[in-house]
Amino acid sequence: MPYILEKKFPLTHQFYVNKEEDFPSFSIDRYRVIVEEAQDIIYEIDPSGYFTFVNRKAVEILGYTISELLSKHFHELIREDYRENVALFYSYQIEAKEKSSYLEFPVLTKDGRTEWVGQKVQLNYRNDVLKGAIVVARIRTERHNLEYGLKLSEEKYRGILENLQFGLMEVDLDERILYVNDTMTRITGFSKEELLGNIASDLLVRAQTKEKIEEQHKLREKGKASAYEVEIIRKDGTSFFGLISGAPTYDITGKRTGSIGVHVDITERKRNEMELQQVKADLDRYTGGLEDLNKITSDNSLTLQQQLRTGLEIVSKYFEMPMGGVVKAVGEDLIVIENLFNVGVPEEFQKKLPLHGSVSGLAFLEDRLIAIPDLANSEYADYSTIQRIGLNCMLSMPIYVNNKKYGAILLGCIGGTRKNFSEYDLQFFSLFARYVGYVLTSAENTQTLFEQQEELLSQNQKLEESQEFLSSINSFVTQLLEQEDIQSISWEIAENLINKFGFIDCVIYVLNEEKGCLEQLAAFGPKDAGERKIKDPIEVPLGKGVVGSVAMTGLAEIIPNTLKDPRYIADDEVRLSEITVPIVFENRVIGVIDSEHPEEDFFNEKHLKTLTIIANLAAGRLKSAKSKRRQEKAEKELRESENRLKTVINSALDAIITIDAEGKITGWNPRATQIFGWSQEEVMGHHLTENIIPTQHRKAHFEGMRHYMATGVGPVLNQRIEITAMHKSGHEFPIELSIIPMITNGVHSFTAFARDITFQKNSQDEMEKSLAKERELNELKSRFVAMTSHEFRTPLTTIKQNVDLIEYSLEAKFPELLPSFGTYLGRISSEISRVTSLMNDMLLLGKIEAGKVEISKKPVDLVALAQQLIQRITTGRADGRTIELKIIGVKKTVPVDATLMDHILGNLLSNALKYSEGKPNPILTFSFDQLSQIRISVKDFGIGIPKKDQKGLFSSFYRATNVKNIQGTGLGLSIVREFVLMHGGTISVESDTNQGSEFILIMPMA
Repeated sequence: MPYILEKKFPLTHQFYVNKEEDFPSFSIDRYRVIVEEAQDIIYEIDPSGYFTFVNRKAVEILGYTISELLSKHFHELIREDYRENVALFYSYQIEAKEKSSYLEFPVLTKDGRTEWVGQKVQLNYRNDVLKGAIVVARIRTERHNLEYGLKLSEEKYRGILENLQFGLMEVDLDERILYVNDTMTRITGFSKEELLGNIASDLLVRAQTKEKIEEQHKLREKGKASAYEVEIIRKDGTSFFGLISGAPTYDITGKRTGSIGVHVDITERKRNEMELQQVKADLDRYTGGLEDLNKITSDNSLTLQQQLRTGLEIVSKYFEMPMGGVVKAVGEDLIVIENLFNVGVPEEFQKKLPLHGSVSGLAFLEDRLIAIPDLANSEYADYSTIQRIGLNCMLSMPIYVNNKKYGAILLGCIGGTRKNFSEYDLQFFSLFARYVGYVLTSAENTQTLFEQQEELLSQNQKLEESQEFLSSINSFVTQLLEQEDIQSISWEIAENLINKFGFIDCVIYVLNEEKGCLEQLAAFGPKDAGERKIKDPIEVPLGKGVVGSVAMTGLAEIIPNTLKDPRYIADDEVRLSEITVPIVFENRVIGVIDSEHPEEDFFNEKHLKTLTIIANLAAGRLKSAKSKRRQEKAEKELRESENRLKTVINSALDAIITIDAEGKITGWNPRATQIFGWSQEEVMGHHLTENIIPTQHRKAHFEGMRHYMATGVGPVLNQRIEITAMHKSGHEFPIELSIIPMITNGVHSFTAFARDITFQKNSQDEMEKSLAKERELNELKSRFVAMTSHEFRTPLTTIKQNVDLIEYSLEAKFPELLPSFGTYLGRISSEISRVTSLMNDMLLLGKIEAGKVEISKKPVDLVALAQQLIQRITTGRADGRTIELKIIGVKKTVPVDATLMDHILGNLLSNALKYSEGKPNPILTFSFDQLSQIRISVKDFGIGIPKKDQKGLFSSFYRATNVKNIQGTGLGLSIVREFVLMHGGTISVESDTNQGSEFILIMPMA
């Protein structure tokens, strides 16, 4: 207001202050006494908005002195965020010429506090001219804060109600809907407009549910809250089960105004409860059925046939399916062995059913349970048995007797369909199928038992005769269990058992898997040297002799006459009969029991049975003993290996450090002490960062450890890196480091191999300097070779031209002298060509060494290139020799530089012809039989290359010692090798003196 006043009435402050004629007509003194004692702030302002009077209450509340306030503009005290609104309000009052107004807004005290005031402003007009305003302001801070808090609380709880995940609805005493939240509209499908004002029970529940609603209203009348379940109808006609928690509502006088209820959709829970009730009912019926079956199985008065019949009746009653039976599969039919209720069943189906074309037959053939509540709408509706009998529902599954598929059981009903079979129904039917199998198995076994009893009676006498044998076996087993090692077990077999059965000789062999032979470990008879030592023990290879053959086949043998068996090997003496039994454990032969007798045809089946039993009893103990011996050997080797490993670690030239997953040191070898200066006792159990990792690398170390433990990936693991380490003295030095992660029994650890490379780094610096000098020398050499070649080429060209001119002049002027001088001129030309070729090779080699020869690979038909090259090399030869070309596999293009490849093959083919004068034609072979590479072979039948010369064959200027007067520079093969290497290939030679030579190139196909 003040600055609005200022705009409308631009009067000065001095004009208005202390003008007594502007005050009302009553006494100024009385006015001031009343104002000064007032409990409200009372002040006056002039039209420009400046204070002209303030009372003591204003000074007390605002904190300013009277003089400070009288110098202020009114709007300075209004909180900034309200100044514009207050100004608009009082601007409107002035424009409307409303003499009195009331407004609440915040003001700021001198110490910065906010006080809310309720201010009444009375405009003072004189002769229709605004002279100022008289203001009475009352402090409303406490009331404002209370009202503001209530407003926030109301907004908060309204937001909660609107966003509540449960439906909320309020109704009056007539059940007319007064309020619903958004969730209520969502779960019912009605909009708020469609719900508000309507009777809740008329709109949202069925008629039969209203009675329940009325009962709840009676509880509300008594002031009681409750929770209840009802079916609620949605707008689209569907429904859901809702749990309603309702309570009465009251007005401020305590009078009940209606009810409010929270609605929760419990459809899923209700469905689960109904399903649970159904499962409980099925389970109770299942339990009752089992109890009924259990009664007949425990009733010893019932015959097996009666048990089968009674069981069918129980199951028929359980399923309410009157037709039932048990059938046995015989050929293409199912023979009925027990049935119920044949009324309406065709006679032909009363005794048997077809295996194919019946549900029971299908259950038997496919070995599965078939449950069909509605046969008319099933895939089996067309079966003749279904149509002719008129079955509407059916159950069938196979039955087993003595673990063999026997037949099937079936249940059926005529007229009407039934609900789906529950899981308990199917389980009960499966148990009944097992029960039927058990009954039939018992019947079959009873007959078998009777037959076996007769057989046992006949065998009793034989068993009595074997009593002594069994006693001996029992004694043997008892003593055998006390033996631990292979020798003791073997001697126990030989000494304490074999002699009890009348044998005069027996040798126990044990398989030595490492040697692949059988070793004699124990003996009874002539081979027994006493003190459990065997006389002249031998080893029998597998497959050799009768013993070796039995060990190979695993089959026992009786040899009635050893003289007629070529496999027989006499050990200490020749005996006429032999019995050999393998000792088998887990289908593997681990030893052999062998016995001989001087009489022919001495051993019989009883002996074989006896030795087989002994072998079987001994097999497990021998295997255990062998395993124990291997274990002891392995443990010994492990200890030795650990000792060797410890020795290697302690003697290693590298520092070997082991840390755990937390980065603590668990291993520290002597070399680590030498390299880093820390003793093992000083570092064990401490973090690696405390000892050898410099400060600048510690953060990376911790982050790398965390990353590996989280992801299993470490960028510096399993590779060699160069890094600096810290010595105990504090100085850093370069090391070569390799870190290998390990997981043992789920526990992570890391082993680091560190090597001090201070000397190597220093040497490397020196080496790099030497290499720089070497490169300078090579560059100088290349320039020298190029210059020399160029300088030689010019005079050689001049000489060649002059020789040609001399030859031309002789032929033109003195033709009779040409034959005399032609030989000399030809020799000069030949030597010029040799020197030119040498210069060209030297220049080319210099370019290669300087890295100035570039390679450009493209797919090339090497066969076509070779054919052109052969024609060029061999055309016009006086001896008519050529190069034979062979191709292996399917010809294909090869990625090579055609120019360089022409030089490679040209050199090798020219050499092949040059060093095999008078011999068969050389052979060039291309082998395309591998996908990743091609093999090229150049083979001649000439003078060959001595073995001693082959090592330096591809070096520059090197020639074999047997070339004699054959011309050559010694540069060709070195250039060929460089070109092959540029292709990523290899070249090798196979040769010897006067054996010819074969150069083999392997070139990559990519």
